[in-house]
Amino acid sequence: MKISILSAVYNEQQHVEEMIASVRSQLHPDWELLFVDDGSTDRTVELITAAAVADPRIQVVGQGRKIGKARAFNLAYAASTGAVVVLLAGDDIMPVDSLRHRAEALGGTPAEERVVAFFKLRTFSENPRWDGMVLPRGDSASRSGGSITMTRGLADLVFPIDESLRSEDIWLGHAAEALASRVISLPHVVLHYRMHEGNSNQRAESFTQLNESTRRRHQAYQALLASARLNLPEASRQLLKQLWWAEELRYNGQTLRVLFGPDLPLIDRMAMASMSDPTLYRIRSRYFKLLSGRRNR
Repeated sequence: MKISILSAVYNEQQHVEEMIASVRSQLHPDWELLFVDDGSTDRTVELITAAAVADPRIQVVGQGRKIGKARAFNLAYAASTGAVVVLLAGDDIMPVDSLRHRAEALGGTPAEERVVAFFKLRTFSENPRWDGMVLPRGDSASRSGGSITMTRGLADLVFPIDESLRSEDIWLGHAAEALASRVISLPHVVLHYRMHEGNSNQRAESFTQLNESTRRRHQAYQALLASARLNLPEASRQLLKQLWWAEELRYNGQTLRVLFGPDLPLIDRMAMASMSDPTLYRIRSRYFKLLSGRRNR
């Protein structure tokens, strides 16, 4: 089973060699690693190109200009040929059995079937506040980009990602789960997620910065609802409507309405409320490790 690994990178010279080494060390050998460089100004492309010379499974399929993360992933997907599709950021790494777990989860599944497998991730960081968390907590699995594994049949529906979006996570997680004919959830850690101040989803922002960056991320709810191409089931549309309503309240600082208004699980409303008010955000930041991973996604 060939697995296509899609990577959109920008100025990752500090970490990309470690990422590539983690892919090359995989116990499952049938893979391709496809990079689209989003206009890097450092040695990122030089380092990837050198790795591609050493291993033909590695390719640079787009480079040279700033096009945005979502479009970069779309270009990588358009060039991919695997029966299974996963994403990997340039600063993250895969444990050696990552692809093996994914291949075993989807083993025997025809590529045209619409199946998604979700797994767990482990954080690592030089900051002890962010290091060593296995997410999400409990028995659930992550719906975040690098932990998602899709068959080609499902990926053909989910891609292309709306290119107006800042990031891919919310689009992919919700669309894949909504459109899959079968959803697999497993406890294996398949991604080591590097947490640092350069992440696209930053944890060291001021409240004002957080409010705006969260708004941009959560616009994926509205984009999913607006997409006629996806043809989402009604239950998924209702969930997205509630999430977008909660986002509107959160963005405008209506904390009590976030907590008591939308028809969402309490943990989701509490998470939204913690990003609606400067004081609550300070509490969330101080106890980040204790509070993270409780939304079961």
